[in-house]
Amino acid sequence: MGHHVIANEFARDGFSIVRQLLSQSEVAEIDSQLTDFIKHVAPRLNEGEVYYEDSPLRPVKAMHGMNRHSEFFNKLRGHEKILSIIRTIWPEGDIIQEAVSYFGKPARDGSVTPPHQDNYFQHWVPPLALTVTISIDLSTPDNGALIVAGGSHKKLFPHHPSGVMGFSMTMDDPVDTSQYPEQHLVLQPGDITLHHIMVIHRSEPNRSDHPRRQLAMGYRSSLAKKDELAAARHKRTLEELHEKHIAR
Repeated sequence: MGHHVIANEFARDGFSIVRQLLSQSEVAEIDSQLTDFIKHVAPRLNEGEVYYEDSPLRPVKAMHGMNRHSEFFNKLRGHEKILSIIRTIWPEGDIIQEAVSYFGKPARDGSVTPPHQDNYFQHWVPPLALTVTISIDLSTPDNGALIVAGGSHKKLFPHHPSGVMGFSMTMDDPVDTSQYPEQHLVLQPGDITLHHIMVIHRSEPNRSDHPRRQLAMGYRSSLAKKDELAAARHKRTLEELHEKHIAR
């Protein structure tokens, strides 16, 4: 699929899937580096950089800012095939590489991700930013595939604190699926998705015997600037959520 087709889909729907952008050898190297990171780096991460599921085994739920702790994941953000697509989406301004995150959805333990829009966390104005998700495992409705509400990226909807560690905000009202039809992003290892920071997305718990591991890498146009006041308000919300979680 050509870059302009991807860019047009992204503009229309708020997301696009690119099949087999990464080779199987690249996926295998990501898998190896991720295993090493979870074993050796995750135990040393600061509060807010790593989250664990509440189940007895306490598997890793999510990690953030991995590029700050690993040269491999720092360089992965600069994958030229990915940057080339994003430059087609936003030809004006420079493309700024943001953080690398991990979302685990471990088998039988992966918890729900409430519906939300990323820009309620990120606060970019104008919202010229997106997330590239790299599928490490097969991603299906059974193991908690990402669910995206097509066309919902044109405005910011009201949110409130979710009480969910790692996903602190959720939408006030259910998604109007008659206006914004939902789609499960079924992926093979090596597929990527690009989703706009304003598109509504969520996922169900993983009740299968198979994990649904994904990397998420953030990018923005240099034309997008941070709303510092909104970011400060959100930081206070996160601090309150952490305090309540510790007190439990």
